[in-house]
Amino acid sequence: MTDQKFSYDEVPYSSFTFPQTRPDRLATLAAIYGLQPADPENCRVLELGCGDGTNLLSFAYILPDSRFVGIDLAKGHIDRAKAAADELQLSNVEFHCEDVTKVDCQELGKFDFIIAHGLFSWVPEHVRTRILEIYELCLKPEGVGCLSYNVYPGCKTREIVWDMMKFYTAELADPMERVAAGIQFLNFINFAADQESTYRRVIATELCQYSQRTPENIFHDDLSNLNRPFYFREFTGLLEPHGLQYLCEVDAFWNESRLRPEIEAKLDELGDDVLKREQFIDYILGRPFRTSVIVREAASIDRAPSPDILKNFYLASQAEPSAEVRELASNAAVTFKGLDGVEASASHPLAKAAVIELSSQWSNSVKFDDLIRKAADATRLSVDEAEPQAMNELFELFKAGIIYLHRFRPEFPTEASEKPIASRFVRWQLQKKCKDITALSGMNLRPSDDLMRLLLLLCDGTRDWDDLVAEAAARIGFPPEKKEAMLEQLPAVIESRLVEFARLGLLEA
Repeated sequence: MTDQKFSYDEVPYSSFTFPQTRPDRLATLAAIYGLQPADPENCRVLELGCGDGTNLLSFAYILPDSRFVGIDLAKGHIDRAKAAADELQLSNVEFHCEDVTKVDCQELGKFDFIIAHGLFSWVPEHVRTRILEIYELCLKPEGVGCLSYNVYPGCKTREIVWDMMKFYTAELADPMERVAAGIQFLNFINFAADQESTYRRVIATELCQYSQRTPENIFHDDLSNLNRPFYFREFTGLLEPHGLQYLCEVDAFWNESRLRPEIEAKLDELGDDVLKREQFIDYILGRPFRTSVIVREAASIDRAPSPDILKNFYLASQAEPSAEVRELASNAAVTFKGLDGVEASASHPLAKAAVIELSSQWSNSVKFDDLIRKAADATRLSVDEAEPQAMNELFELFKAGIIYLHRFRPEFPTEASEKPIASRFVRWQLQKKCKDITALSGMNLRPSDDLMRLLLLLCDGTRDWDDLVAEAAARIGFPPEKKEAMLEQLPAVIESRLVEFARLGLLEA
């Protein structure tokens, strides 16, 4: 691990939060499949390869009654993580600079959730074995684990690009120079290759995703000499000797919702063989990366959850109807549009009213029983008579990615106060120049512009709305020819932004 240690000390990994690894997400998935995971609000979480701690810090800030432990080999990462915990005044998180191969599992104790994101594919084989041993020894009987890794067949094409970049930059010593030169070389190959060839399309696709990533991320992930993708069937084979089994992906259900009905029907011919089905889906989608949820081998998994499990969750949605809903009480189908172009339809009045109600409360979530009562009031239907069919449709909307389920509901104000306070964690992220910020709802957001960043930093509880307008006016550089008009519009713009901040869970009491 020595080379890896020095590389991460020389080039610290970028600060990221990974909402897909949240205790709430892992607990929700386990509960959907009939397990009894720990309450996210009162749990113990371990992250292996925690980097500079940003991910765990985001959890610790939102879940003050839970405990978090982070382990990383790079001293620089851990020093920054400890400093950040002090700065954020978080006493429920601790960080240790350790080699995972030397971790004392008895001293660590047991955990409800264990996470290793961006680690498993980038370490030697003996380290991977030790990682799985830690899961085996430290995961509680009802515990839930999360492991991410590169997978084939999607990484077969990525390996072409990785090899080219490594070849071209082999004699360069400076990490950031290697990244820049590697991307420049790929651009040249993209230009020189046959414009109609599949080969060129592969390179162009990889170049496109590089534009969304940081140089540090590309250096450690793509230029690393340690980068081992797996076929899914290989990964699950590694779990068995450690008394572990595959549960699902963190995006369970949603990948299958992208498949055409005739493809789903063909997959159904595989019967109950979940592992074979997952491998088939990787072949169909060409998936290059997985974030898998794992549990103990003794855990009894219900692979066919029924819609009535919705009663055990909070529901949330930001989906909007694709057209105006003129008659809510009719059985006319309505198409709802969610993130990333996801679409799904509902026809039952109660289901349609429920999604519209959730959208009006986004990013808050609503307990199922409360949601159904509000939907019944809106449609004047009897809950007892209408609930079963509506529940079936809502469950299908969940599987399609239109509705999200949660095991707990974070508390945050839904209206901006006289002197609004932006989340202290969000302000800390902005001060650290993080590209994305983490709302109290747990989701990641990318600030839309400089005004959003400035206003969030100014919302520290010392300024009322007029003060925010005056401070923003003093700090923003307006074009001279537009200054007067923009200053006149600024109060209304800031008012709308504060409303948006409350809606997104960016403000705290």
